[in-house]
Amino acid sequence: METYSISNRKEFMNKLLKSELFDTFEVKEIVIHAAFKLIIDGNRNMDYFDTLNDETYSKLLTWGEVRKHVYELMQGTKMPTYFKIILGTNKEKTASLAPEASAFYLNIHFKENQISCSTGTSYKTFTLDKSADILWDEKMKQFLFKYQFM
Repeated sequence: METYSISNRKEFMNKLLKSELFDTFEVKEIVIHAAFKLIIDGNRNMDYFDTLNDETYSKLLTWGEVRKHVYELMQGTKMPTYFKIILGTNKEKTASLAPEASAFYLNIHFKENQISCSTGTSYKTFTLDKSADILWDEKMKQFLFKYQFM
């Protein structure tokens, strides 16, 4: 697990909320503190999507499906005082990176006017081998530098 401080906050938030850059990530949870505290569970409500095929769609919503709603909640004259967005890789991406992992996470935090991102890895079974952690940390570091967020 690594934590990265985002120095280019404006560009990061622009890409997060207004572009497709993060859209393939699955949403685990979103917490926003504004005039009220809002918690969004990323689990898909299958009863709502009566035409969905369970095999076609994952259990979790993608960032692309909720991004515009989160943008609407965050836009306005005043920024939230805090937010946390927990994104994870889908099954295909996880398997292509490390078959021993069940998911890789990107945790985005905004607090006291600072944005930080931390990484995380969930394994299918207990292991002392942390090579998947190291791989994910490096991929996220490269990603954050590529888009000049740090």
